[in-house]
Amino acid sequence: MARGLMAMSEAAEPDPHEALRTFLREQVRLAPSRKPSGYASVKAVLPEIKALKARCRTDAEIQEFLALKGVRLSLATLRQYIGSAARELAGHRPVRRRGKPASQPAAETQRAPAPHRPAPVAQSAVAAPDPLPARGHAPASHPVVGHRLSTKHL
Repeated sequence: MARGLMAMSEAAEPDPHEALRTFLREQVRLAPSRKPSGYASVKAVLPEIKALKARCRTDAEIQEFLALKGVRLSLATLRQYIGSAARELAGHRPVRRRGKPASQPAAETQRAPAPHRPAPVAQSAVAAPDPLPARGHAPASHPVVGHRLSTKHL
């Protein structure tokens, strides 16, 4: 009979975490919902933005319209979001702009640059320039290439 009383007293004991659960459920109910991001807002109203642009509204005017409803974006960010949302809704994958390229093999990232070796300089080309013929024309064996130096004879 003593065991029966113990079992009843254990069953009657409340869950020690029930008060915490009740408190957290109340906090979830009272917590304000998050407002959507600027990109989510632009993406949601993209057809209307395109219609405004078709009626010759500027990006600055569209920016002002969005700001009146609490979506504050710089003009450059608005333009970027419009382009990204249009590409995404057209079925293109988002362009990755930061970090390492996803398809780059690991072996290429550890490759050391090739050592630089200067080209050997021929002593005859540096020692004395070829004399010009009597009429002032350059010899046919050494064509003149304007102001650029040729490395053919080095």
